Amino acid sequence: MREFLAVDAGGTSSRAVVVDETGRRLGSGRAAGGNPTSVGLEGASAAVADAIAQALSTAGPGAAAEPILLANAGGGGEPFQAAILQRLQPMGVRGPILPVGDLLALFCSGTPERDGAALIAGTGAIGGAIRDGRMARVVDGTGWLLGDAGSGFWIGHKAARAVVDHLDGGPTTRLTDAVLERLGIEDDRVLVDGRPRVMGRLVAALYALRPVELAGFAPLVFALAGEDELATSIVRDAVAAQAALLRRVRRFQEDGPLVFGGSVLVEGSLRLDRSLLAPLLDAADGATPIPVADGLVGAAVLALRSGGIEVDAPLFGVLQAGIRAR
Repeated sequence: MREFLAVDAGGTSSRAVVVDETGRRLGSGRAAGGNPTSVGLEGASAAVADAIAQALSTAGPGAAAEPILLANAGGGGEPFQAAILQRLQPMGVRGPILPVGDLLALFCSGTPERDGAALIAGTGAIGGAIRDGRMARVVDGTGWLLGDAGSGFWIGHKAARAVVDHLDGGPTTRLTDAVLERLGIEDDRVLVDGRPRVMGRLVAALYALRPVELAGFAPLVFALAGEDELATSIVRDAVAAQAALLRRVRRFQEDGPLVFGGSVLVEGSLRLDRSLLAPLLDAADGATPIPVADGLVGAAVLALRSGGIEVDAPLFGVLQAGIRAR
């Protein structure tokens, strides 16, 4: 029986799975983040190779690894793939690696249908129209400097600005206490050179972060939505931005399932009170969003399809059940 290896390499973790053509999970592995943009080529390739090695080891002797379906964000291209295979050479793994985008894998994690749309809002924000099982159009995903409205960075950046403004005499917000606690900074309002001491410490701490690390403040904002005026305003604007992204995607693919991914969407927006979530539901235009945790099921779907196997609803169900039970 033929066997397939699939990998979902995200910024937080890298997951690998070996499945057979019936969808049965044979082995799995998990390692650190495998996004070459966020963790670097060396770190990302080491993590992906580690996850693959674990999956092959748990699948047992003789487990197949040719080809390897790799779904990832952060690009990396051929140098990334070469670095992964170099680390796997001692195991006799030669590849090749078939790369696909994380957005397509995410969509395929939510549905066996071949036409529809996907939206991710995590650290960044991106949407895509899928047609005949392929990416027909990608929208946004242009990074913290140029786009990603409604993303974790976008929300965290607004939270940081609101806290700095509060300490500078602006509107009061409970985000101040939350952000200072997260950064381990004492709220010391004694003036030093005309500014509260805490302001200098906060500004220094914020500038010491990489821009994308501001996304870590997003959960603080969602936690205070509905209780704090500024936090509620930020969340309302984020949902509006996510809705605008979805509407743009739907211009390229009007019908089909709608799959949502990313912590900001799945653990943030979708858990909001309906009054705050309404713009995003309106943009969905009657489609019920399908939330998924990651793209590993989708990577397995794409691996099987690369081998000429049609993934229908029953086979998709077997894949889902086996991989989610890992």
